Amino acid sequence: MEKTQELFIRQLEITDAEDLLKLEIENRDFFQLYAPLKDEKFYTLDGQVERIKNWVLLAEQDSVYAFGIFLTDSKQLIGNVTLSEVARGNYQSCWIGYSLDRKQNGKGYMTKAVKLVVDYGFNELKLHRIEAGVMPHNIGSMKVLEKAGFHKEGIAIENVKINGKWENHQTLAIVNNEKDKPKVIRKNPLGIASPIGDYSHLTIVPKGAELITLSGQVGVDREGNIPVSVEEQFQIALENTITLLNSENINADGIIKVNIWLTETVDREVFVDIYKKFHNGSSPSMTLAYISALGTPDLKVEIEVWAARL
Repeated sequence: MEKTQELFIRQLEITDAEDLLKLEIENRDFFQLYAPLKDEKFYTLDGQVERIKNWVLLAEQDSVYAFGIFLTDSKQLIGNVTLSEVARGNYQSCWIGYSLDRKQNGKGYMTKAVKLVVDYGFNELKLHRIEAGVMPHNIGSMKVLEKAGFHKEGIAIENVKINGKWENHQTLAIVNNEKDKPKVIRKNPLGIASPIGDYSHLTIVPKGAELITLSGQVGVDREGNIPVSVEEQFQIALENTITLLNSENINADGIIKVNIWLTETVDREVFVDIYKKFHNGSSPSMTLAYISALGTPDLKVEIEVWAARL
């Protein structure tokens, strides 16, 4: 079993069939947007039992490995990740696929689960390369893979029939030695209280990383509009920050420190929801402060970011 603080993964078993069926039924329309068409038997208990039995058999044949994603506290099954088409010999490669309960999107769970499965593939299965295919319009899935260390390679034209239609797929891949590249490390050492928010106490930047600093980003959209709502300004300021980081090929894993200044109180739940989507579970070091005013009266948010290009 591989785990993080929020979730763990393990290979699915027959006893998971009812929970897997519930997951598939509740997300039927959502999952179908990104998957081949399925018959009605798939959405029955017998169908899911047969599915898991097949996975178990294929794992014994070193062909497919199917993992459930479970929340640590509740043990709820919220998704799955598969390593399929395992090729040995001169290839030592496979394909990765995944799905996540729609209600759990935007919390960073999928990226963490993919990282755990990739580590399993490299460390336990001794694979050299793991590939993925994503429809070009599925930006969320693309970000999951890139944050997990995958790089884009090319477009496969109409290579898979999805939901009854032939679709192009962006190919992404990660090679075993890429996982050993230096990373920004985040720690919450013993001897000090746990963070009271979504951040890390300590951030360590690897030797040789290039320091990138951003001017304070404010809640002004691309057309120069400034919303009245502090929540909307916060959202826009973070989007502007992401755009700048992406322009330098930096994702959330490369963020060192975030400083946030607000002139109005933001609802905590709204703040957490917006901020989690920004860092996607990386929890960088962060300072949040309320101040009396910013440089322009209409501005209510300013965000400064330090990042490392690895």
